Amino acid sequence: MIKHFRIHGDNIVECERLFNLISKSIQIQKAERYFLSPACPSVKVTTTDSDILFFEYFPGFNKNTSDRWTSNIFQILKDNGSFLNETPDVLLTEKTDTGEKILIAIEFCSALQAGNQAWQRSGRAYSTARANICPYLYIIDFVKYELDENRNRKALRFPNVAIPYSYYNASKHWKYPAIQVYFKSEEFQPSFDSSLQNFDTSLFGENDVYSLLYGLIYNTDVTPIYSSLITKSLKIMDYMATSSSPNSYTKEDWSSIQNDYSGDIIAFSMQNNRFPFTKKIAKKSITGRNKDFANLATKYSIGIASKDLPFGLIPYYNKIAFTNELLTLYPEMNEEFYTKLATQGNLIICIFKGFKPHGDDARPDRGILPLIAMLFSESTEILTFVYGETLKSTIQKLDQNILSLSGENGLWSAIVSLSDFIILDAPKIPKVVGAPNIVRLIPNSDNKAFSLSVKKQATDMFISPYPTHYTENDVDTFIHTIFNYIIPNAFEGFCNPPGGDWSGISLINSINPAVGTEFRWLTLPRVSDSKRPDHITILFNLFEKPLIICTESKELSRNLEKNIGPALTKYIYDLLSYRPSVERPLNSNIWTISTSTIVMSDFICASIGCFFAPPSFDLSTIANKCNCDVLMGFAIDYSSTPPCKVQIEGFSDIGNTLAHYLKDMIRLRKSPINIFDII
Repeated sequence: MIKHFRIHGDNIVECERLFNLISKSIQIQKAERYFLSPACPSVKVTTTDSDILFFEYFPGFNKNTSDRWTSNIFQILKDNGSFLNETPDVLLTEKTDTGEKILIAIEFCSALQAGNQAWQRSGRAYSTARANICPYLYIIDFVKYELDENRNRKALRFPNVAIPYSYYNASKHWKYPAIQVYFKSEEFQPSFDSSLQNFDTSLFGENDVYSLLYGLIYNTDVTPIYSSLITKSLKIMDYMATSSSPNSYTKEDWSSIQNDYSGDIIAFSMQNNRFPFTKKIAKKSITGRNKDFANLATKYSIGIASKDLPFGLIPYYNKIAFTNELLTLYPEMNEEFYTKLATQGNLIICIFKGFKPHGDDARPDRGILPLIAMLFSESTEILTFVYGETLKSTIQKLDQNILSLSGENGLWSAIVSLSDFIILDAPKIPKVVGAPNIVRLIPNSDNKAFSLSVKKQATDMFISPYPTHYTENDVDTFIHTIFNYIIPNAFEGFCNPPGGDWSGISLINSINPAVGTEFRWLTLPRVSDSKRPDHITILFNLFEKPLIICTESKELSRNLEKNIGPALTKYIYDLLSYRPSVERPLNSNIWTISTSTIVMSDFICASIGCFFAPPSFDLSTIANKCNCDVLMGFAIDYSSTPPCKVQIEGFSDIGNTLAHYLKDMIRLRKSPINIFDII
C-alpha cells in the first residue's frame, strides 16, 4: 500500500512534533528524508508491513503573510464555518484524487496553564472544531509549576476547570470532538511532589493519540478512541477541581452539572448562586466609567465557575433592572441597543481590557469569548465590555465598517463574531491629557448572526510545494535540517522559529553524549539585555569541550540586530545562573527533578547569524554590526542542483574553526536531505 500525507505546520518544529507522534503509532522499518522542494522537507516511510507512506512537511502557514503558498489550507476550514483569525499548530492531511482531506488538527502546549493563558487557545479550538470536518486535539504537558522570582517552584498550577469542561460541552454538538489531551511532562514527579502520588497515570493520553493517528492513517474506526480520550479528560478535570472553595465550583458542583443538569451550567448557576461575578480592575486601568460598570455587573450578577473568570451571568429576572441602570450610566445608549437588551432572557457579561498600552491586542483575550461559546452555546446572549487603550485608527474602522475591522484583527474578530452587544469605554491612543474616554455602545446581534452562519461551497485544493516567496521560516528549516540530519555529533537543544514553543532548553555537558546527561530548563525566563536564540545546538567533537551554538535567524541580513552575537551568548550565561528544572541520563527516558549546577566553564560558546542573501553578498559587510562568530547566507536557485546555495564565513578564532567544519561536513554528506551547495 502506498499513501501520501501532508503535515501543514506553523513551522518546522510543529511538523516534526506531529511526525514524531506518527512514528510512534506505526512500525517503521526505514525512514528516508529528502526535500520535496526547498521549502518542504519530507519523509518516505517504509513500514514493517512493507507499506510506503510519504509525509510531506509544509512549514509556515499563510499566517503572517497571506500569500506564502498559492492556496491556503485553512480555506477548507473557513468554507465549513471556521471564522475566527485563529488556527491550530498543525494539520495532517491526506492526498486524494480531488485534493487534500484534513484528517486532524492539533495544538501543542508546554506552557503553564494558569490565568488567561489557560483560555488563550480556546479560539483555535472553537473555530477549528465547529467546521465539523476533523477532530481537534489540544495536547498539554501535565504538570507545570508556577515559579518565584528566583525560578524556584512555588506550586502546581492548573487551569480553571471551566476550560477543559468547555471542550467536553461543545463537543456534544459536533460531529468530531475537540479534546484536551494530557501528556506526561518532565516535571511529573510523584516522588518529588506528594500531591501527585494519587494521580492515575493511566489517564495520560499518549497511547490513545498514537492509536488515533494510526486509525486516521489506515482509515479504521476511531470512535472508541475518542470516547477513551474524553473519559480521561473528564477524570483529569475531576482531579483538578477543588473539594471545597467559596470562590469556585467544587468537584461535587461539576459532577452535579454533568449528571443532574445535563451539562447546563447556566441552570446550575441560577439554581445554586454560589457567588457574585466580581471583575477586578487594576487601579492604574480605571478610566471612564469602567469601574462603575463592573460594580453594576456585580450588583445584578451570578458568578459562574470561578470568581477569577472575567464573565458572569445576569439572570433573566435581573436583566431589565440592569438595563435601566445601564442606561443611567450610559445615557448615550441608543434606542436599538436599549430595546434589544431590555428583554427577559439570560445575559452573559464579559469584561476585559483586551488591548495593551500601545493598542496591540492582548493575545490571550482572543480566547475568552470562544470559551464562553463553548462553555454555554453559540446562541447564548453576550454583552462584551472592553476598556483597554484603543488606537484612533481602530475607532475609525469601528465606526466605518465593523466587519472589516473584524477581518483584520484577531481580538475584534472574536468580539464582533460572538457578542450580541459591545460596549467600548477606553482611552484613545495617542493619549491627550484630560481627554474623555471613547465610548461606543453597539447592538451587534446581526453581525454575530452573520458571522456564525457564513458557509461556502467547500473548495478542493492541493497546495503546491513551491512557495511564492521564502521567509524566515525557511531559514529556520534549513538550520534545523543542517544540524539534525547533516552535521554529525550535534544535539538540538532548542528550536524556536516564528510561532514556536520556547518552553524548554536542553544542554548536554559531556564531550561524549553517549554517556552524558541532558539538563533541561523549563518555563524559560524573560530576557532583558540578552537575546533568546532562535536555535541552540551542542556540537561535541570540534573542541575540547562541548560547543554551544546560539543561532539567530532572520529573513534578511539587515534584520539582524546590532551586537546580536554577544547578546545571544549572554543568554546562555544568564540561563546557567539558574539550576536546571529536570535532568535525565541520555540512555534513559526517565526524568528527575534536577539538583545539579551547570557552569559555563564546562562549555565553549559561539554565535551564528543566518539569513537569505544572494551569492554575491559580502558577509563581511555586516560582520562588525552584528558581531557574530559565524554568518550564514542562503540563496535558492531552482535551476541548479543542489538548489540551495550557502555562504558560511567565520569572524573570530572559534568562528573560523566552526565555519570550516560546517562547510566540510555539508560538502561531504551525500544524502537526499542535503540540498545545500557551499559557495
